[in-house]
Amino acid sequence: MNSYIDSQILNMIAMIRVFEQSCQSAATKDDGKISRDEEKQLKKIKIASQKFIKELENIR
Repeated sequence: MNSYIDSQILNMIAMIRVFEQSCQSAATKDDGKISRDEEKQLKKIKIASQKFIKELENIR
């Protein structure tokens, strides 16, 4: 595989993981707790993120 493409894939995977953590942090910012709705949203984000990471890893 092209090493530049491989680097971009690794970069995107890292960014996705940072995005997941940022969303988790954002969910606690307003009142210090994660509400039921926020929990559902975080779960959907996690599922979508993991699917995308899996697809990227399959390309590598």
